[in-house]
Formats: sequence, structure tokens, C-alpha cells
Amino acid sequence: MPPKRFISDIRVSAAPGLSIRDIRDLAKHNPALFMERVQKLIGEKKLTLGQMRDMNGLFGVLHDVAVPVRMNIGGAVRTISASAFPILTGSLVIAAMNDAYQGLETIGEQLVTELEDAKKVTSISAIHSMDKDISSVKETDEFPEISATEEKAEIRHLRNGRMLTISQESIEENEIPDIVNRVNALAEISSDWVEEQTIYRIYDYYGSAAAPAAPYVYRPDGTGTALYSATANTPGKRAPLGNWVQNNALADETDLEAARIRLSNMLNGRGKRISVPQSLVKVLVPNALVGKMLKISNSQYVPGVENEVSNWGPQGKWWIPPERIVSSPKLDDISATCWLFGAFQKQFVRKWKLRFEYVTLGMDTESYLKRRIAFQARIAWDVEIGATDYVYVVINTAAAAMPKDA
Repeated sequence: MPPKRFISDIRVSAAPGLSIRDIRDLAKHNPALFMERVQKLIGEKKLTLGQMRDMNGLFGVLHDVAVPVRMNIGGAVRTISASAFPILTGSLVIAAMNDAYQGLETIGEQLVTELEDAKKVTSISAIHSMDKDISSVKETDEFPEISATEEKAEIRHLRNGRMLTISQESIEENEIPDIVNRVNALAEISSDWVEEQTIYRIYDYYGSAAAPAAPYVYRPDGTGTALYSATANTPGKRAPLGNWVQNNALADETDLEAARIRLSNMLNGRGKRISVPQSLVKVLVPNALVGKMLKISNSQYVPGVENEVSNWGPQGKWWIPPERIVSSPKLDDISATCWLFGAFQKQFVRKWKLRFEYVTLGMDTESYLKRRIAFQARIAWDVEIGATDYVYVVINTAAAAMPKDA
């Protein structure tokens, strides 16, 4: 998986270091080298937004200096001239946002397979129905070809973004702490939205409710369908007992066993049981249950039974190590008792139509003329999560109601 990072619209190369006191002279006499050296300093963290103590002075020496930058415009890379101040400030802001973003703890990436696709609607063929029920091929006969199945899961998109505006007054008064705080907020806000969107889709919070509604995480052949069901042969015949284990609160190893057995009943397209490698299995638990789950996985023996080794303990066949026990307090916003079990990354895909994109504007805009806006930054992203199957993850509830209905 590529590292989580914002993507700037600006592209520059690297070169040796730069003394800050020479900024204006270098920018005026060799603007291309100026941008290259500044970018190198920022990349090496020798120049950061938090270090800029005289934003007004920086504005004074750079606002009227034009530098060449290469930008991706409509898929084509072009060189344009722009004010050095928003370009330099923008580079500092993007570096600060990346640092802030990397410091945030998220779990979404542990539950999905990442996919880049620029289409608004992505269709992924169902692997289970590609094969044919042919056990042998006679000599001289043609080998059967796996089919490009007609059954496909559809993943759509969801566009979002935020803006940051810095007034001329903020620059004149060197409001660096406030600017840094708002930059950090941009990173946290965008991360929160994507994290929450991912979690809600994994639970199919809306689509599997008693009154199913969009957004659905599962769209076979483009039709919104409840992903989780306690009814036999739903959401399809390859889940003969369904994929929702009701009245299965996580109390001890027997509840994990119930989830495992349900998963072991799932079928492939030929009606044969699938085999999910134990190394791929994770347990997704709310913060309220993570202590209990860790206690189960750390207990070598079955509590209350003398000398009986637990199958779910450190010496057991079904042991889930701590790194595959996934939890976040955000899960408790959905339910403090609902938990999920399975190979999440075989079932869920997070499709990025647009990775975090960052664009800046400076004082040579109408906003500066009308409102003295000296700097603007915009981040945007377009991402959606979809289920490509329904047999790799089971949901477990303490009662007979989904989280939205509990």
C-alpha cells in the first residue's frame, strides 16, 4: 500500500541547500534554482512552516517575484509563472499536512485492499464464478478457460474536500501558531472523514439495517444489496447459513468459535467450501471489547476448565495475535457490542478516484482584490469503499438487531 500522503499540484526537482537571507536575490536572479533548493530544504525538514517566524517579511520579499513551476493541468504537465510566496508557502503547508497526517492513528487501511481508479463507477468481476466444475481434462481436449464472469460488484465514488484561507492581516501580524493549527486541522479533518467512511462501510451500517438504504457497500451488478444477513442463502447461495451471527456477544472463546464455524460454511462458485487462511483472519472489535478480546487471546487455558488448552490462546490453532486484533474508539460510535470476524482485505476494496490533492492560490487572484486574501489552499479527495464478495467476513451482534437498529 502506498504511504498516506497529500499530493501537491506542484512538481519541482531537488538541488543543494539554500540560505534564507539570500531568498529574494536568488528568487529574482535564478528562480528555477530557488524553487529547487527550497524544495530540497523542505524535503529534508530543514525548513518547516513552524520555523517561519516572520511571515510578513517573507511575503514582502517574495510576493512580487515570479518563479517557474511545473503543474499537472488536465493530465498534462505545463510550466507556468507564479508568485514565489504562495508557491513556497504552499510547499511548507503540504509538508506540514503530511507530517500531521502521518501522526494520526487509523485502522481503515488494515481492513481494505487499496485501489486507484479514475472512473466514477468501477466494476470488479466476481472471482468465485470464473471457474468451471470440471475435475479433469482428457488427452487432446482443450483446457477450459476461466470466464470473464457476468457477475460483477460495483464500487462508486464520493467526492469531498476542504479549504484553508489566510488573510493578509494574518500574515502582517505573523499569526504563525494559528496558521499551523489550521493546517494540522486540515490533515485531521480529512483523515477523520475517510476513516469514518471506511468503518461505516465495513459495517454496512445503512445497507444492512432493518430498513436498508443507501449508501450500500455491496452492489452486485450495480444493485444496492444488504451485505449482512442471518437468513439462509442470503445475500447469496454461497452463504448457506447467512453471514450474520445473532446473539453472539463477545464473552469468551466460544463466541469466536461460533464466528469461525459460520465462516467455514461459506462456499465457492462450485458449491465447495472455501478455505480462508488463518493468517488472513482479523477480529474487528470496538474499544469496549478490545480488553476482553486481548484477554481471550492471551489466555493459554480455557477459564474455569482445569488444564484444557484454549484453541484461541497463544498455543492454540486459532490464535489471533495482537496485530490482527483491530480496534478504534470510532467503532463504539456504531456499536459497543457488535464485532466482525474474517479476512477483510479479501472482501473490501477502498477505491481512490482521487487521492488527497492539494492546490494553492496567491495574491494574484480576485480574492485578494476583494477581500485581501493572501493565500488559499484546497485539499480534495474522492474515495469509496465496496464489497466484492460476502463470504469472507461475518458480523456478530449481542442481540438480533443490527447496529443501526439496536
